[in-house]
Amino acid sequence: MNWKQGIQKLLRERGYYLAFALCLAAVVASGWLFVRSLRDEEEALAAPEAVPAAVLSTAKDPRTAGRDAVEAPVKPNRPVTTPIPETEAAAPEPAEASAPAQKPVTAACRPVEGSVVQPYSMDKLAYNSTTRDWRTHAGMDIAAPEGSQVRAVADGMVLAVFQDDLLGQTVTVEHGGGYVTHYANLAEELPVKAGDQVSAGQILGTVGKTALGEIGSEPHLHFAVYKNNVPQDPEAFLAG
Repeated sequence: MNWKQGIQKLLRERGYYLAFALCLAAVVASGWLFVRSLRDEEEALAAPEAVPAAVLSTAKDPRTAGRDAVEAPVKPNRPVTTPIPETEAAAPEPAEASAPAQKPVTAACRPVEGSVVQPYSMDKLAYNSTTRDWRTHAGMDIAAPEGSQVRAVADGMVLAVFQDDLLGQTVTVEHGGGYVTHYANLAEELPVKAGDQVSAGQILGTVGKTALGEIGSEPHLHFAVYKNNVPQDPEAFLAG
């Protein structure tokens, strides 16, 4: 038997196994080539791409270098405050000196010489002979002949000179400490005007008969005292 016949006999007897072995070898070779190609592709993807030096200098991440170069962050506008040099800083204002304490207001004299015909009455009603009714009386009426001199009871400033509808010609004097004295039922002619500074005992006018609300009484001075616009007892004020 020559070699050709031997090969033919081998193929007849072992041909199936040889074909299976060749197929298996082909499968193994194909699988190895496939795995090799996948490794090459992964290595290629993992390798960093070449990035120009100019781009790398402006961004740490090469994939966002172009975008960062265009989309620069916008900073909000803020007012610029220039610091004031120490030499130009405003000096603190000196503390205001405390105002001197005011002396208590006390009467130095009576406004007119005479007897009281209608006392101060704010806590109970008093009869008014002119209006013929009962009402409060915020001052006191001091009887005195017409023309009797009326004097300021303390130092102060003439606050107002006016004609009151009920009390007639009136002069008010401000003394400080919230105190204001009223002199009413005066004659028309007056020697003072608003804004005048007056001393205790200075003449403000004379007793008249101008108070329509008290015309039924004998000639008198209507004298009243107010503190912070609240009526006070004139007799207590004059007593000091």
